[in-house]
Amino acid sequence: MSNEQLESKLGPIGTKIIYEDNEVRIWDQVMPPGHHLGPHKHECDYAIVCVDGDKVEADTLPGNATGHDGHMDMEVDRGKLFWVKKGGVEEAFNKTDKRFRAILVEIKQDS
Repeated sequence: MSNEQLESKLGPIGTKIIYEDNEVRIWDQVMPPGHHLGPHKHECDYAIVCVDGDKVEADTLPGNATGHDGHMDMEVDRGKLFWVKKGGVEEAFNKTDKRFRAILVEIKQDS
């Protein structure tokens, strides 16, 4: 798949936006057991705050600009925070039998 084809198939980074203003966009991200969050691109630096779950996995895709290549496994603990630089193109998986939930806080560019 070319980068142009991938760009046309990119989806949202979370389940729903729960707050947005000129400086931040806050997402609720819920992945039931066995869920696959399709390809998406992170246009802003962001923090992931884990709320629930055991583990979440991600695979980077063509066009990824974060320096993370390949497969990532992330252990989940309530309140654990991951800081991620913009440019990530990935898809995520919840291959566990427990729901994964996180709050994503995107830091928008200076306006």
